[in-house]
Amino acid sequence: MTIQEIAALANVSPSTVSKIVNGKDKDISETTRQRVLSIIEEYNYVPYSRYRKDERRKQRLIGVILKDVYSRAGQMLRSMEQAMIPRGYNLIPRIVDGSPESIAEAVRQMQSLNISGLLICSDQDLGAYTADLNTVYITESNDFSSSQGSTFYLSLYDAGKLAAARLIGEGHTRLSCIVLKEHSSILYGAEEALRRHGEPCRMEAWHTGESMDDIIAEGGLEDCVNDSVTAVICGSPEIARAVCSYASAAGICIPHMLSVISIGDETSLKYISGGITAVELPFEEMAERAALYLLDTISQRKSAEATKSVPLSLVDRGSISPPAPAARETNILVVGSLNMDITLELSDIPVDGETQIAGGILTLPGGKGGNQAVGSGKLGGNVSMIGRLGKDPDGRLLHKSLTDNQVNVEGIEFDSVNDSGKAFVYIDRNGENTIVVYPGANLCLDGRQLVRHESLFQKSNYCLLSLEISAEAATSAIQMCRAHNVQVMLKPSAVDKLDSSLLSHIHYLIPNERELNRIIPGELPLEEKTGMLLEKGVRNVIVTLGKRGCYLRNSEHSIYFPSAPFTAVDTTGGADSFISALAVCLSQGQELIYSVVYATYAAGITVTRYGVQEALPDRKTIGIYRSDIEKMYEKIISQEKET
Repeated sequence: MTIQEIAALANVSPSTVSKIVNGKDKDISETTRQRVLSIIEEYNYVPYSRYRKDERRKQRLIGVILKDVYSRAGQMLRSMEQAMIPRGYNLIPRIVDGSPESIAEAVRQMQSLNISGLLICSDQDLGAYTADLNTVYITESNDFSSSQGSTFYLSLYDAGKLAAARLIGEGHTRLSCIVLKEHSSILYGAEEALRRHGEPCRMEAWHTGESMDDIIAEGGLEDCVNDSVTAVICGSPEIARAVCSYASAAGICIPHMLSVISIGDETSLKYISGGITAVELPFEEMAERAALYLLDTISQRKSAEATKSVPLSLVDRGSISPPAPAARETNILVVGSLNMDITLELSDIPVDGETQIAGGILTLPGGKGGNQAVGSGKLGGNVSMIGRLGKDPDGRLLHKSLTDNQVNVEGIEFDSVNDSGKAFVYIDRNGENTIVVYPGANLCLDGRQLVRHESLFQKSNYCLLSLEISAEAATSAIQMCRAHNVQVMLKPSAVDKLDSSLLSHIHYLIPNERELNRIIPGELPLEEKTGMLLEKGVRNVIVTLGKRGCYLRNSEHSIYFPSAPFTAVDTTGGADSFISALAVCLSQGQELIYSVVYATYAAGITVTRYGVQEALPDRKTIGIYRSDIEKMYEKIISQEKET
């Protein structure tokens, strides 16, 4: 092919072709220029002088550098080949680990192969290595160097925003997000969408990990798939598959109980849980567009400076629906303290200036309120909590313990001044304990915070209240329960006397013997003291008696219940376990005597283990003793009939 032959095909003079080939075509129309260039490209014409000067054009090779994190690298290469091969170009691919060093080394290797151009996956400017190469970048980030030249990109940040906006549009306000650390921009985009929408939308939980294995090992699924969220954003199809598997094992139905959306799509998502909605990331389209643009740059049809975002789209498969009302309602509300428990094991409780060496120490989540909320959640109760934490590591651990145990934490607030509360627990060799409490942020829980979360009272049937919080907060809670017809279960811990004006609003007062004697001092028998409380307006009094069981007194019954047949090693959480189990059993429609027996067994299981929250039984554990609970219940009912 000669200039004369090209001129004849283009119906122009040979001098016109020469000007266009040598870049001296300012006086030639764009229509004529493009017609000549098309013929030059079609017939692969290369001027002899340029052929001699730059033999690499004879090879017509394009270098491609991709990161191995692209699960669709193969499809991307095929898209590039489909764009280039018909135009006479071939690819030389290199797959690298994505580090700047590996990319730079790959570029140096490409330079030695006399390539015509380079497609490179990077958000770093590599101009120092590619100065004499036609180069087009591709990336999954919109945070790339502005100096790197032509760039085609998919924005994972925008994908996160799109996913969150879709969920918000369906009425979801409490989201979670699970992503790989290298894809954290998905999380940031989702958070931006939530911020723009404003209250009450928020990211309830999130987890990032180096790999899927790390996410599972670190408890990422447990953190982000629970009753405190109504929808989860999955950073990849692999994460979406893991979330669906975990939800299925936990009895969580998609989408009726949990909406799921994946960032990235693949065929398998069509067949999981009836189909998973996805934000499609068109990697193949990005690769094709970048390849065609590079070829146009090589053929001088385009300048080498362009930034192009590849549009994202949603593939809807029905895994998103409005949050079910049941997922947002609760019938057990806990208002109380959250403490980090520091437990010391001693031979005897020290007295009168005595010093002892502890045999062991444990630091675990606790607090009367936190324990009761976790206990209710582990037993399958629909439970929320109102409490206050410090902005410290203890506060984060206490918050996580609640969410891990299916407690709705929308009523938890963080105090910017005070640290989280602490409790110092001394346990002797018989399992008996003495506790010293530092309230910390708990004392900043007040009536204003309760008002901010009044909707939780409106949805509740039972309120579990303990007195490790301020008297003002406790009084406000009781008044709010009265306004919304919520039955109050009060544990009168950490109080010397109880305001008698509040007693008429308490449905279940659950003291131990010491607490009862502080409320009503003197040597009167237990039965008479509980009777006096009934006269003051309390509906039911249940006195926990440790290894001797408990005593129930109300207008119909005066019953002693034996303890469950367990050997105690740590009695710290027994009362909290009792109260939470009682509330759950009553909330599920059981009558009071059966519920007390059920609670007695829950407390008995708890005191056989060290700590509190990790010692509280779940529904499966207490289910092992179902027949024993039935037998004790029938025996007590039989004795009641005889009397």
